Amino acid sequence: MTESVSPTVAVIIATYNKSSVLCYAIDSVLWQTFGDFELWVIGDGCTDDSEVVVGAYDDPRVHWFNLPENTGYQSEPHNEGLRRARGKYIAYLNHDDIWLPNHLQVLVDCIEENEADFAYSIMEWILYWADPYPDIPQYPHAARPPEATVTLHRRDIVDEIGYWKPPTETYAVPRAEYFRRAQFIGKRFAFAPALTALKFGGSKDGYAGLNQQPEFMAKIRDDPDFVHKELAGMLARAYHELETPITLKRLRYQVLQSIRRKLVKQGIDPARMRFWTQPGKHIRDWRKTHGLDPL
Repeated sequence: MTESVSPTVAVIIATYNKSSVLCYAIDSVLWQTFGDFELWVIGDGCTDDSEVVVGAYDDPRVHWFNLPENTGYQSEPHNEGLRRARGKYIAYLNHDDIWLPNHLQVLVDCIEENEADFAYSIMEWILYWADPYPDIPQYPHAARPPEATVTLHRRDIVDEIGYWKPPTETYAVPRAEYFRRAQFIGKRFAFAPALTALKFGGSKDGYAGLNQQPEFMAKIRDDPDFVHKELAGMLARAYHELETPITLKRLRYQVLQSIRRKLVKQGIDPARMRFWTQPGKHIRDWRKTHGLDPL
């Protein structure tokens, strides 16, 4: 496979010392039915064998760059990828997530047919301690933005809103801040109603040795009804939840989500409404929970 001079899509994978699962993310990019892309795997100061993993791919579309030191979050690796990207569109993929083979085709079709600035699809969370569940934020007034793994946007968005901010400068996760920044100046988000990505959730101690990516990639490859079965399972669980008595915790969550949606409709970022919170609190709390050194 030869790489186009100016590919339609630039795919960015930010990674840090996760070579054990990085190969599955890359494999899920290379099995895309839409092949006009370049892939930039950007290491956040990786010290493991991630460079060897990336270098083993005999494909001119696959590129590696390692930042000189660890910055502690996806923001700077994403920004480095954006600086190097030549594609008309940008697609992000977390280093431990995987795309279904039609992911890029679905999003490219969606963004072009809707003449949008951003396109996003349905993502399924795969949690080893719970049933899978869907991630479908309904823009333009969703309580939270879509995950980066299912988002594609025009490359020239960067010329208008700039780059991702470091986590110490944002009230929410940098992804949410970046997408909200675009939304609040009127950029259009289009929803593609298709399941195209799987997100794997870990715990405080990582994945506890349970790398589920190869299992699910085999299912996607071998079972032509994989997507239908997953969507049917999620629909059944959602219906069951609606039929169960509402709890105080669930009611509180629904009320908060409703308030967040109303704030977003008024052009107010819900994360900024916690007047007592300082920028960077989210990432400090997250790193503390995961036993990591503060930034």
